[in-house]
Amino acid sequence: MNNRDIFQKDPLATALRNDGVAAINMGETEQEIATLRHELETFVCEGQYEQGLVRILEAFLKGAESSSQQAAWVSGFYGSGKSHLLKMLQHLWTDIPFAADKVTPRGLTHLPDSVDEHLQELSVKARRSGGLHSVAGTMPSGGSKSVRLSVLSFILQSKNLPGAWHQARFVLWLRNNGLEAKVRAAIAAAGKNFEKEIASLYTSPVLTQAVLDADPDFASDAKKARETLRAQFPAVDDLSTPDFLKAVREVLAGPDGQLPLTIIVLDEVQIYIGQSDERATGVQDVAEALCKQLDCRVLVIAAGQTALAAGTPLLQRLQARFTVRVELSDQDVETVTRRVVLAKKPTAQTSVADILDKHAGEISRQLAGTSIAQRNADKSIAVEDYPILPVRRRFWEAVMRAIDVAGVQAQLRSQLRIVHEAVRAIAGQPIGWVVPADFFYFQQAPSLLQTATLLKAHHETIAKLDDGTPAGRLKQRICALVWLIRKLPREASADIKVRATADTLADLLVSDLAEEGATLRKDVPLLLD
Repeated sequence: MNNRDIFQKDPLATALRNDGVAAINMGETEQEIATLRHELETFVCEGQYEQGLVRILEAFLKGAESSSQQAAWVSGFYGSGKSHLLKMLQHLWTDIPFAADKVTPRGLTHLPDSVDEHLQELSVKARRSGGLHSVAGTMPSGGSKSVRLSVLSFILQSKNLPGAWHQARFVLWLRNNGLEAKVRAAIAAAGKNFEKEIASLYTSPVLTQAVLDADPDFASDAKKARETLRAQFPAVDDLSTPDFLKAVREVLAGPDGQLPLTIIVLDEVQIYIGQSDERATGVQDVAEALCKQLDCRVLVIAAGQTALAAGTPLLQRLQARFTVRVELSDQDVETVTRRVVLAKKPTAQTSVADILDKHAGEISRQLAGTSIAQRNADKSIAVEDYPILPVRRRFWEAVMRAIDVAGVQAQLRSQLRIVHEAVRAIAGQPIGWVVPADFFYFQQAPSLLQTATLLKAHHETIAKLDDGTPAGRLKQRICALVWLIRKLPREASADIKVRATADTLADLLVSDLAEEGATLRKDVPLLLD
């Protein structure tokens, strides 16, 4: 039996579609839809994810029965899963069936009762109201666009309207006057694209003529028509709060005038605010207006890296409005990687356990005397973690923390990708082969070079050691491990007591639990000399 045969999903035939990075979108292209389905199918709704969804849904349902809603703030370091959580909520909220097979997002996802019950209650309320709707977008970083126009743009696009308000107003005017179909047909007959012509609202001769043909009373000629378009649908740099709310109602309300139960997800809000007092005030004002003045039908969810209470004075100012707090950490990382990448077939778990028991001596001696050596608790997770030994997972985590001082590598994002590629690397080997610790260096080298964590000269020195011979390849692997180990902190409070000795290097290099240990413990000292 090979390693690939023990997994529920064949690692060589299965791609990590989003590469461990979730992008908030509605899933429109074929690739986006395939990625969304994969994310829903593999969504591990446990721990902080479960608690976060329950907290947000519970708050909205309570708010729907009161005089206003409370906005939510989801925080966590880069890659902690904020965007993934919000993307899942976005699609579980509306539960729109996929066109291909009519399966719904909730039908694809394994949800705990605590979340499922709240979603069912949401659907019941929606049937008595104006349905369900979701809006999502990433706030522009460092842009000068106003908060109101940015949020309105996301709302417009969620209704398949142009993102610019003056262009959307024109389309709504066509629609309300029964002219849209005629104008679209005329533009198509001219061999042009409706959306592209709308982007040139004031200057497109094809669009101007199509409007005049559909409504001869609009203007006396093309020149007057262009002047009327500019005057009736002017481009604006901002909207007042009353005009903003009026626009939101006009866009979201159904034929009966009711607003659907709506979530508005705003990603990267902290980056958008930056050091701008004006943008912080704008976010606060927009959230308050949406939550208080739209019939308790709208919930605003913002995301940032920092918890509000621990943030800058500008972020702390938002605490009064964003009272529903969801803070993500890395405590669920191991659970997610085990469920998404490492899940075993029930029939293979006994075989894995037998192999681990057979080679318990080799496993137990690894990194003995260090603070990450084998522990009693490892027995309960060893089968789940295989082909990654718990000792090596702890080594990787320690190295990752050491080389990622700025926090940009992100535990969840990086570990999903690393584990997936590690499993693929040894999938074709017989069961009993595990992932060597030096895999981390070779997998991470490109990004380490980009951030200058790994100097180009050091990388080239290590690369040149592989001269095509087994000894050369082993020399390269030894030095890659030495580089990783030397990045570990030595301060008493953080020292895990791993040193680049011959025994430690041999322990971390073992792939074949049955055969390699003795050979490596003989060869490594010779190569080091």
